[in-house]
Amino acid sequence: MAEYSTIKNPILPGFTPDPAVLGVGDDYYLATSTFNWYPGVQIFHSKDLAHWELQNYVFMDPNFLQLAGTDTPAGVWAPDLTYDKQTGKYWIVMCQMHNMNGNLFDQDNYAVYADSMKGPWSKPIYLNSIGFDCSLFHDDDGKHWAVTLEWDTRKGYQHPGAIVLEQFDPEQGKLVGPTKRISRGGTDRGCLEAPHIYKHNGYYYLMTAEGGTGYGHGVVVQRSKNIEGPYESDPQNPIITSTPYRYFRRGDPDSLRIDLYNPKAPLQKCGHGSLVHTATNEWYVVHLSARPLPGTTNCTLGRETSIQKMEWNADGWLRMKAGGTLAQPETEGMKGVPISNAPQAVGVDSDFSKSQIDLHLMSPYGPRTEDWCSLNERPGWLRIHGRQSFFSQFQVSLLASRVDSFKSTVSTKVEFNPVHYSQSAGLALYYDNSNWLFARIYHSETLNSTALAIMKGEKGDKDEYILDRIPLPEGKAEIQAKIDYGKAQFYFRTGDEKDWQRLGPEIDISFMSDEQTGGFTGLMGGIGAWDAYRRQSSADFKYFKITPSEN
Repeated sequence: MAEYSTIKNPILPGFTPDPAVLGVGDDYYLATSTFNWYPGVQIFHSKDLAHWELQNYVFMDPNFLQLAGTDTPAGVWAPDLTYDKQTGKYWIVMCQMHNMNGNLFDQDNYAVYADSMKGPWSKPIYLNSIGFDCSLFHDDDGKHWAVTLEWDTRKGYQHPGAIVLEQFDPEQGKLVGPTKRISRGGTDRGCLEAPHIYKHNGYYYLMTAEGGTGYGHGVVVQRSKNIEGPYESDPQNPIITSTPYRYFRRGDPDSLRIDLYNPKAPLQKCGHGSLVHTATNEWYVVHLSARPLPGTTNCTLGRETSIQKMEWNADGWLRMKAGGTLAQPETEGMKGVPISNAPQAVGVDSDFSKSQIDLHLMSPYGPRTEDWCSLNERPGWLRIHGRQSFFSQFQVSLLASRVDSFKSTVSTKVEFNPVHYSQSAGLALYYDNSNWLFARIYHSETLNSTALAIMKGEKGDKDEYILDRIPLPEGKAEIQAKIDYGKAQFYFRTGDEKDWQRLGPEIDISFMSDEQTGGFTGLMGGIGAWDAYRRQSSADFKYFKITPSEN
């Protein structure tokens, strides 16, 4: 009798939305959106589907991926992972969303390929600009197909549009032939997106997301004997959701739909699914999910990744092994594959005295380069040169990683000697360029000293906790932020002090959530510096850590 372990959700807590999963042998890979963070598209690897290790990134050429000036929530959207068995090539497709103003989305879809999921990856192949969430399907007859959400911008037409099918010729490196609309959705939820095609027992299965990437989200399946359709809808659609009832919202452009929050759902916003067939001959759907702060609809950790075990019923439709359609906080693991009790929240531990930067650390709007971020200028330390403020969308000197636990400690040790009040360096909690907290060392003319204080950006407005600033004549401190669900408390200590002292009041951080910002990312912890004086200052950091206390 097969033995099963339990997989706990979310499998990737914190900012890891729009998952795409791929299994090759007993290796499993997962890609998620990165939006305005660089490098683009992070790849995770797993053996048990429960614990995932960040392996590498895909788009790291600044000449190609240019994110400067990207508005929240544009940037790199919804990657897709496939494996072409006939050629042994791994393929990744991603959408770069440039502009969302006026609902006339400006985006480009690209594909890259490699012989290994570790790369190196080919130069990007341009596919189309018709919409987003493009993915590839490699048929067993040797043909290759792309499916994309065709974003309809026309007044009076059903929004957002249709799923379109196009043939892809990898030899020519382009789409060929006509574009065919194959679906306008398998439910009446609206906000159709995220198409993937799979083949099983003679049917082509079209898996999409419907209901918006918020509280009405769901995984929807349709099928056809012909890849070009017509497609019939699964009578149980959606097959995975947080809102297990029927509703009509076709043409409603609101993707968040807070009014559809289900207080009885253990996981919220469940949708945007991706199917994987395991080496143990079992089936799983990896999907987007979220966990709001208790008693609220604010998801500070952002949209996360969860998983559900599936099975095929007698009629050839996918069903959750647990039964029903409501996404579950736990699911059955693969038979015979042990799962450890290690938490999914892994945090960050980057000791710069070891001359290393944790792979999880990313930078907004552009790459980490030696001219602003160096391990060489002061051996044993990371030196960050101040550039533009955190309100900027261009040259921002910030290294950060997702906060992956509701209870976390973000900490660093910094040395900084500013000569002007517009020079700052320290520890940040950051959602986007309009929403952040910065425990910073700066020069206070009032105190006639280097000082430590908190600055806040909230919905584009600045505030300073000037009554809580403290003199810091040596310009040296360890700084930490203790996050407890929707609250954060900063602390500091200097020299050989063992005890941490409070810095400022406990601060409500619920404004750093998708619901309050209109974004698609999540809370990040990081270190950084800015200099609006002469761009000559730099700060030195000894370490950076995000230490989770619970999942």
